[in-house]
Amino acid sequence: MLEWTGERFLPWLAESTIGYEHLHRYRYAATLVTGKRVLDLASGEGYGSKILAETASSVVGVDIDENAICHATQRYGREALQFIIGSITAVPISENHSFDVIVCFEAIEHIEEQEKLLGEVKRLLKPDGVFIVSTPNKVAYQDISAEANPFHVKELDLDQFHKLLGRHFGNIRFLGQRIHPGSSIWPIGSNDSSVREFVMERGESEFRFIGNEKRVPLYFIALASNSPAPLQEPGSVLLDHSNGLIHEKDKELRDTKAASEQAIQWREQQLGEREKTITSLEEAIQWREGQLRELTQGLDWTRNRVTEMEKTIASHEEALAWRAHQVDALESQNATLRTSLQNTQHQLGLATEQLDAIYASLGWKFILRIRHIRDRLAPAGSTRRKIFERIMKHLAPAGSKW
Repeated sequence: MLEWTGERFLPWLAESTIGYEHLHRYRYAATLVTGKRVLDLASGEGYGSKILAETASSVVGVDIDENAICHATQRYGREALQFIIGSITAVPISENHSFDVIVCFEAIEHIEEQEKLLGEVKRLLKPDGVFIVSTPNKVAYQDISAEANPFHVKELDLDQFHKLLGRHFGNIRFLGQRIHPGSSIWPIGSNDSSVREFVMERGESEFRFIGNEKRVPLYFIALASNSPAPLQEPGSVLLDHSNGLIHEKDKELRDTKAASEQAIQWREQQLGEREKTITSLEEAIQWREGQLRELTQGLDWTRNRVTEMEKTIASHEEALAWRAHQVDALESQNATLRTSLQNTQHQLGLATEQLDAIYASLGWKFILRIRHIRDRLAPAGSTRRKIFERIMKHLAPAGSKW
């Protein structure tokens, strides 16, 4: 089983629109190759070559991918349907002008050497053969695609596509292809395949019928030949009896609705949790505001205490300054007292020395002897003592003491 890479269509893909586009092209081409020998360039998975082989006499599919060729050979290969590995710009078939019809769908935009591809087509196609080729309309394709297709190397608009084919073919017919919603009316119980096609579009409020000149193809399909006979092949309508696209879109709508409901539920849960978070934050803010008020009050009390402490410190500093002044004064007085004391001690020493000298002198000893006789002859408090003291006041020098 081949893996989906985005480069080639695989018939088991779930997306209906891609299936409509690719399968319709091959089914339309199959109506033009009845009994003919066909070359399918860029045959990919092989489903298209298999559709062509249902009406053609033989089909050869060519693709550069070895895995795709092995898969196609195993799944579809038979005597009238073969697959070979090769490049569409250098097809490994040596027999020139050997095919009645060459088909190349959605491949020319994948290569840069488009002229080389057309050269190989001319080499392998019979002179009156038909080349059926398709490619995206660059203008419309880029308008509807959000991103560029990474596998497309050189997309073409209608003028470029026309000029490219016109350099190799003189007879060209262009058709457009695009997926549209539609309504089918058909004859019941009849095999009449003639179909009248009507086209309409919705205006601002109502549907209205329009002409083909307003239709913009998403893909171009060209039938090119050098045969002088005009190419008059009609258009084609593909109907999906299973309504795959509608079911696919319905499923997308259901999935989108379910996803939206889940998203809404998730959003409601998120909002509930957000509300709880907001409530918790509001409570935290209120608590924080209370804390801030307490801190503010504490700061005011602290500022007052600091002011009081500053005043107390200033008062203490003044007291310390006064005390220092008093200490300086006391130290000055102390120094004075020390000096006075030293002088007094010096004078006392001198007086002591003088007193010692007096005590040691004969006069002092005589005085002591006289005092001893006085105390014996005139005791203290007696009349004799008083008379004695009066006499001595007149006789003794001033300041002497008997």
